[in-house]
Amino acid sequence: RYAAVRTYLDSLAKPVGSLGSLEDCAARIAALQRSATPKVDSSVCLIFAADHGVAKDKSDGGMNCSSYPQAVSRKVLEGLEHGIAGASVLAKCNDVALRVVDVGLADGPTEYDWSKNVVHSSDNKVKGGTKNFCQGSAMTEEEVEQCLQSGRKETSKFIDEMRGNIVLFGEVGIGNTTTSSALIAALTEVDVESLCGTGASTTRDGINDEVIAKKISIIKEAMQYHGASSLK
Repeated sequence: RYAAVRTYLDSLAKPVGSLGSLEDCAARIAALQRSATPKVDSSVCLIFAADHGVAKDKSDGGMNCSSYPQAVSRKVLEGLEHGIAGASVLAKCNDVALRVVDVGLADGPTEYDWSKNVVHSSDNKVKGGTKNFCQGSAMTEEEVEQCLQSGRKETSKFIDEMRGNIVLFGEVGIGNTTTSSALIAALTEVDVESLCGTGASTTRDGINDEVIAKKISIIKEAMQYHGASSLK
C-alpha cells in the first residue's frame, strides 16, 4: 500500500519527491488507514508513564542513571493532570485529545488518585515500577505481557472513544533513554557508545560527557550481568 501511494504522489503535477519528508509521512498514514485520501482531523495523543528501577537512588537499590531524581516522573504527571505540562499546552493548541496512562510509577510519599480526566491508572499497573536491571530482571514475563496488553487495550479504547483517525504516542519516566538504549544494544548488538546521549540532561551548553559515560557504564554493567544470550 505504501508503494502504491508513493507511485500516485509521483504521478501528480509536481517534481518527483519535491515535498520531501511530507510525502513519506502522507504515504505512511495512507497505508495505515488503507485509504488514498487519509484524514488527520481527529488526532489523539496517548502517553504511557512508568518508572525504572535503574533510575532509583542508590540508597533505594538503583543506579542513579539520570541527573534528575525519580520523583520527577510523578511531578510531570501532576502537570499533565492539571493541564500545565508542555504536552498539555501543545494538545490544547492543536485540538488534540490527550490521555495519560500510569502503567508503573514508583510509589510516592502519599497515595495520589488520578482524576481520570487526563491521567488514568492501568488495571495492570506494575506496582512500584520496574526493578534495577543491573541486579536482576527488570520485569517478570507476566508483567511484560500485562503491559503489552495494557498498551493494546488503552490504545483501542481511546481511539474508539474519541473516534480518532491518527494517534500520537508519548512516554514519561525518568531513565527512559537508559533503558531504551540498553534494549537496543542487547537486541541489535550495536555498540552502546553509539546509542547513548545525555537524554533529559542536555542543556544549551551542549552535551555532558560525564552523563553519557555514566549511562554507558550502567548499561554495560547490566549487559555483563545478564549475558548477551539472555537478553535476546
